[in-house]
Amino acid sequence: KVIKTWSRRSTILPDMVGHTFAVHNGRKFIPVFVTENMVDYKLGEFAPTRTFIVHPGIKKVAVEQKK
Repeated sequence: KVIKTWSRRSTILPDMVGHTFAVHNGRKFIPVFVTENMVDYKLGEFAPTRTFIVHPGIKKVAVEQKK
């Protein structure tokens, strides 16, 4: 069962291992499955709030070297 939460500042406790939380990122809920490595971190660290947009750049063209 998924537990829906708005609290991003909640610390992950050992009792939470194995549960899935739907953490709100400001726009929608991101499912976060808690593992043992996540203990003592915050729930919000696993639900990013910003989207990374890559700016279009110049494509590098492979130049064949003549011998």
